[in-house]
Amino acid sequence: MSTIDQQAMAWMLRAEQGKLDDAEQQAFDAWFGADVRHQGAYLRATAINNALSRATVQESLRPAPERLRTEWAGASWRQAPPRRAWLAAGALAAGAAFFGLGTWFTAAPAPTVLATALGEVRRVPLADHSVASINSDSVVEVRLDPASRQVALQRGEAWFEVAKDKARPFVVAAGDAKVRAVGTAFGVRRHAGGAEVLVTEGTVEITGAAGAGRQLLTAGQSAFIPVHGGAIAVAWRPDDMARRLAWREGKLVFKDQKLADAVADFNRYSLKKIVIDDPRLATRTLVGQYQIDAPELFARDVGAFLAVPVRITADRIAIGAAPGVVR
Repeated sequence: MSTIDQQAMAWMLRAEQGKLDDAEQQAFDAWFGADVRHQGAYLRATAINNALSRATVQESLRPAPERLRTEWAGASWRQAPPRRAWLAAGALAAGAAFFGLGTWFTAAPAPTVLATALGEVRRVPLADHSVASINSDSVVEVRLDPASRQVALQRGEAWFEVAKDKARPFVVAAGDAKVRAVGTAFGVRRHAGGAEVLVTEGTVEITGAAGAGRQLLTAGQSAFIPVHGGAIAVAWRPDDMARRLAWREGKLVFKDQKLADAVADFNRYSLKKIVIDDPRLATRTLVGQYQIDAPELFARDVGAFLAVPVRITADRIAIGAAPGVVR
């Protein structure tokens, strides 16, 4: 195995264990940008690690989980202690067998699929040092190579903190909608009728279906991109960003939201659904903050606030009584 591949595997393992500090990030950026072979080796190491994580393989062939300590001095590379570092070499060897000898060095890396279950929220560091926060019941495909960074939001919602790389724009596709950025932070949510984009930092370029045109969004702006084309609706809501992205911290925040909208938000996270039995209550507004896994507490508070009955069973939470029904 070449020295470059050893270096790439070591950097990949370090990044997997957590965010690099400033000195480490500068060392990595210098190494990554010094040679296109470094970039290819890093992508190979990432693809191999992802493949081994999905496959059933001998445990001793997996990369060592502990953080590797490294030192950078000019063009030299030293790794200490060596006691388990060479497990990385085993992982590369296993990767060669997994992809097929003679082909794995040139094969394009398969996309990395990141998925969350109902009620699960994940924060995932990406190989380019960007971060994806993924909301409940969502699917994100990530494909990184030396020339591009492509992400497909297949379902649900995600927020991206994008590492700066002017040579490789970070592009998120959500159906017909595309969001292009270099170094910024933004959220994307798919709806049945299109995609919603929230920009929390920097500037992004958004496009829709043919004929929809292009728009630049800056921090504090949001936009809805229709699924089959048409005008892109842009809004300025800087004070609403933190509330709408509170799910990243496991919270739902309501500020004069309609009860129907609040119930829909809670139902994104739980198998036990909230239903509004009295449709007259749907437009009542409320204020509050809850953990995403507390639908029963929310329903009880709503019942007390609106002076309506709340019934909780094994599979549903009902608020209010149907008009004309006495309980």
